[in-house]
Amino acid sequence: MNTMKNTRLHILAQDFLDNKLDAAGQQEFYALLGDPGQREALTEVFMELTGAPDMDLEFDLSLQPLLEKAKSVDLPRDTPVKRMYYWRWAAAAIVLLVLAGGIYRLTEQPKRTPPTVAHSGAIAPGKQGAVLMLADGSTVLLDSMKNGVVASQAGTNVVLNNGQVVYDANTASTTAIAYNTISTPRGRQFSVVLPDGTKVWLNAASSLRYPVAFSGNTREVRITGEAYFEVAADAAKPFSVHFHEKGVVEVLGTAFNVNAYTDEPIIKTTLLQGSIRVNKQQVLQPGEQANIDKNGSITVDNNAETENAIAWKKGLFMMSSTDLPALFRQISRWYDIEVDMKGELPKRSFGGTIDRDVNLSDVIEALNIYGVNCKLENGKLIVQP
Repeated sequence: MNTMKNTRLHILAQDFLDNKLDAAGQQEFYALLGDPGQREALTEVFMELTGAPDMDLEFDLSLQPLLEKAKSVDLPRDTPVKRMYYWRWAAAAIVLLVLAGGIYRLTEQPKRTPPTVAHSGAIAPGKQGAVLMLADGSTVLLDSMKNGVVASQAGTNVVLNNGQVVYDANTASTTAIAYNTISTPRGRQFSVVLPDGTKVWLNAASSLRYPVAFSGNTREVRITGEAYFEVAADAAKPFSVHFHEKGVVEVLGTAFNVNAYTDEPIIKTTLLQGSIRVNKQQVLQPGEQANIDKNGSITVDNNAETENAIAWKKGLFMMSSTDLPALFRQISRWYDIEVDMKGELPKRSFGGTIDRDVNLSDVIEALNIYGVNCKLENGKLIVQP
């Protein structure tokens, strides 16, 4: 190849692959991509940088309208996180895979000819929904309820408001502590506003147990699975989240995520705002993540990928440094499907995102194209080396 490491084209292409292009750089890069005279040189640069044996930026005629649009569309300058979505058309032949159900950006190079994928009907993604267990043991299926008061107990109304449960105390105090539990089955997620104003989002296959009114000097809740908290500040009543037998996160007012699924090898608590103490010993600052192993030992990641931790709340599978077993555990919970892994999977990780609102068949097709051999068979997702 005749390209040189210090050419402007090389610099732009490398910054694109690293997702480091600023708005001006992206405009320059996509103008080059939209220029047929530059596309051959750009192809060579990408082949050199990625190690791909062959690549053709014009392999699909359906990309032509998108390439043309790359010349004229202006990128908003205040949305760097969403940048790849505004410019996704130009990258389709390089690191974007465009499927009928959604957009996928993966950092590994796709195979040119994907294997045949066996599908047995479309499996829809998860959605909003939960089961609320009241203090008397009765249950309310929130999926089918309309907005309004769904229950009244211990002086507090339970109100469903556009897919969120809110607690509205109508008396100053209660005579006895009453507990509710909200649970999300596999393939569901939901949110709740607790009596103190704390907001909680539950991922699939999770639960939250809490009192319908916080009395005394503490606010204590218990979770299973994964939840994101935005805790209402109240220095007089410390807030604590309990999980497993002895796990606890203590807070005053903050935003954090707890991933405490029993099938995950590590419990992860990721802090976005404020300050928390994990298991009464480790204080976290924003941007840090406490990892608790099965023996209770804690290690701290001082530069945690906080966007990864809360990607589920934003409707995404974000796979930076995610290994295959972890990825398939997420898929299993969200699509409510059993995953059967045949043999030892290759030690590979992916970077990028997949929308959580696409059908499972689209996810399977994307993974197959990127060399992950999986298929639907007899109601199971079969994964093979």
